[in-house]
Amino acid sequence: MLDVVEEARRDDTGDVPPRSMIRGLAKLVPGLNCAFGELEPTRRYVILQDTDEDYYGVGVDTDAALGIEPDPTWRLMRQHPNCRYLRTTGRTEVVQFSDFVTARQFHALEIYQRVFRLAGIEHMISVPLPAPPGRSRSISIVRERGSGFSETERAMLALLPPHLYQIFKQAAARRRAPVRLTLRQLDVLRCVALGMSNDKIANHLVIAPGTVTKHLENIYIRLGVTSRTAAVARMFGDD
Repeated sequence: MLDVVEEARRDDTGDVPPRSMIRGLAKLVPGLNCAFGELEPTRRYVILQDTDEDYYGVGVDTDAALGIEPDPTWRLMRQHPNCRYLRTTGRTEVVQFSDFVTARQFHALEIYQRVFRLAGIEHMISVPLPAPPGRSRSISIVRERGSGFSETERAMLALLPPHLYQIFKQAAARRRAPVRLTLRQLDVLRCVALGMSNDKIANHLVIAPGTVTKHLENIYIRLGVTSRTAAVARMFGDD
C-alpha cells in the first residue's frame, strides 16, 4: 500500500489521476479491470476516466459524441447496487455488490443482463472519493465469477481514500493551467458558485439574462468545460 501511494505521489506525467495510482491499485487488488471515473450522472457526461488498460478520455458525452443509441448503463444506473447506495446516502465507504444483493438478485436485474453479463462482470468493489456537487468520483475494481472481494481487500482499500484524494488533487493542480477571465465573467461565475440561477444573476448584476447566458458560454470556452458545476470546480477548486 505504501509503495502504491509513494509511486503515485512521485508521478508527474500530467495524468489526472496518475496512471501509476490506477496500475498500483490493480496490482494491490487484482481483477478484470481497475478504473477511475468522474461523472456527472444527471447529464450523462464523463468528465474523465483512466484504467489500467491505458484507456483515457476527457469530456466524453457517450450518447451525443458517438451518435448511437443511448448507453443502457445510464438508463439503468438506478439499478447499480453500489452507485445507488452511494448516491442516495451520500456516504463515502467502500462497498461491493454483495453488500446489497445476492447473486440471484443481481442476475435478475436488467443492468446485469444488458451490461455486466456481457462484460463478464460478477463482482465490483467501489472506492468513492470526494467530489463537487452534481458529480461523483470513484475507483472501481471488477472481477468475474468467484468469491468476490475479501474483507482484507476491503480493509486495505478503506485505508486509502484520503491518500488517493490528496494525490488526485496534487495531480490536478499540476495540470491546471492559469486561466484568465474578465472581471464581469468572474462576477458571473462567483454568482454561479453561490447557486444563483441565470435570472437571479441578471438581477444581482443588473444585466440582461441573455447577457448572463453569453458570459457563461464564453466562460465554458475559456475553461474548457461544458457545465456550471465544472466551471466552478475548474476556477475555484472543489475541496
